[in-house]
Amino acid sequence: MKSLNFIQIFCFVFALVLYSNTELNAQCLSTDPSTGGIVPTQSTFPGGPPSCGDDASHRFDPVIDETYTDGFGNNITISITNTDCGPVFSWVASDGFVVESIKVKGGSNQELNVNTYTYDGQSSDGNLHSPMNPNNDKYYGLSHLDFCYHYKLSASKTAVTSFLRTYEWSIDKICQGPSELTLSTNQVYDYPFQWVATSTGYTDSDWAVSGNVTVSNSTPLNAVISSIEDVLSNGTSVPLSCGVSFPYTLNSGATLQCSYSTSLASAEDGTNTVTVTTSSSMVEGDAASANYAFGAPTSEADECVTVSDDCTADVEVCVTQSPFSHSYTCPISYAQCGDYLYVNTATLVTNDNATMSMDNCLVDVNVPCGGCSLTIGYWKTHSENGPAPYDDTWALLSSGADTPFFLSGDSYYNVAWTAPAGNAYYILAHQYIAAELNMLNGADFSAAQSAFDQATVLLNTYTPAQIGALKGKNAIRQNFISLATILDNYNNGLIGPGHCDDDGTSSNSISEKSAIEFVSKNINIYPNPASTMVQVDLSDFIGQDIQLRIYNQLGLVIKDVSIPNVIRSPYTINLDQDTYKNGMYYINIINESSNVSQALLIQNK
Repeated sequence: MKSLNFIQIFCFVFALVLYSNTELNAQCLSTDPSTGGIVPTQSTFPGGPPSCGDDASHRFDPVIDETYTDGFGNNITISITNTDCGPVFSWVASDGFVVESIKVKGGSNQELNVNTYTYDGQSSDGNLHSPMNPNNDKYYGLSHLDFCYHYKLSASKTAVTSFLRTYEWSIDKICQGPSELTLSTNQVYDYPFQWVATSTGYTDSDWAVSGNVTVSNSTPLNAVISSIEDVLSNGTSVPLSCGVSFPYTLNSGATLQCSYSTSLASAEDGTNTVTVTTSSSMVEGDAASANYAFGAPTSEADECVTVSDDCTADVEVCVTQSPFSHSYTCPISYAQCGDYLYVNTATLVTNDNATMSMDNCLVDVNVPCGGCSLTIGYWKTHSENGPAPYDDTWALLSSGADTPFFLSGDSYYNVAWTAPAGNAYYILAHQYIAAELNMLNGADFSAAQSAFDQATVLLNTYTPAQIGALKGKNAIRQNFISLATILDNYNNGLIGPGHCDDDGTSSNSISEKSAIEFVSKNINIYPNPASTMVQVDLSDFIGQDIQLRIYNQLGLVIKDVSIPNVIRSPYTINLDQDTYKNGMYYINIINESSNVSQALLIQNK
């Protein structure tokens, strides 16, 4: 390869430098506009650059990184950067300054060295420089900078939404017992009721947006405010309460506070803009906006209610508890025979608007003039000792529940609560006490009178110990049990005026199971109720020896049969009406591994 000589190398380097200078000149000329796109005006000003006229001004001289503050919190900051084209600077002005123009002086030739940048609301810019130096095609050095500006008020605002939510409610009253009752006079029936309070919805209203507008004059000059206008994004003009009339002079360093509140037709989000206008050329107004949006209600009405009832305490229910139910009992009792309509009403009243709603529940009550009967289970739980509400029929005994019971050495009350344990004395005593109280309560006693009179003679003759010592076939014991059966049928309404409805707070003689305790109810029998015959399913006992017994409601065995090696099922039992009177019975099956039973109801036509 042929090598280059010295002349060739020199020419190459010279051409490269010349090309580089040409590119630099082209680059410096092309960056004339500022970062914000402002093209400076280069002018000739013999005797120096012009003043800012009526505008306020500040000169940076010397030109270095610096922040100018006017003493009212307004400032201008400049930053210098050296580039290949020469020095440039950027600036930032706070909101209180409105920069109108910047005059940039460079070099020493005052005829040609001023660049003027003119602004329209900008608060910052960059890449500002002095005119080009024709001697080197670079920017002149920065001699000094004149900022021409006027002032601006500062406006700010808030926008807060509000609306009212009003809740709606319903009340439902529920009868949890039978719709019809048969009661004896003065019988107390604890009837179960329930009400349910439910918040069914709500209605929103009274939408509004409100807030404050603050106008501050952080300038050295007083400003005359000609108007302040507040407008929603839907075009609605919002009246302001500023406590002054316009035009109004806002002194230097002073603040004007305004408030507003305006109603809206719906929960529509938007923007609220305030515009402050002045008539002062040196201090212009300002504008500020605030967005508003509707979320949760700011106030609530009828969020709680009070529910009152005829026979239970008032209850407060709030929407967070909805639906809320309350169950309770009300005592139903009438002193005179007749037909009655028991009305129980629940009333709901809202806590703010006192809106009322009601619902009731109706129970038809018949108190037969011939009376009706109740079992010992009712009477022993409704004495003055409780636990159920007191039935004052007990007061018709000489000493109430404490009245001595014949030769027992104990009171009516204690005898009623003594378990028979097979003692025929207490089996009869229980039915006697119930029958006597039914009679005192006005129940027709003709069906039981004879048995009652015979029982009175026996109870005046024998003690519990004497009867308890008798064997099962003893005639006296059998007489006690026979009379008890008649009185029990009367007390259960199988004979006589019929049975009163019971509220379930007591147990009757059948459920007492006075002579035997049954294990479970898992024998299949059919039909049930029965009248002339019943079949017992023995399929679970095929090939086993069993003992089958039938007990009446007093716990007495009225059928007892041994069945060895059961080979067929079902087992049929014929029910003759002389032995099987109307009432409740128990079928019991016993073998080596089990003792099971099932209740049987016999209803002869």
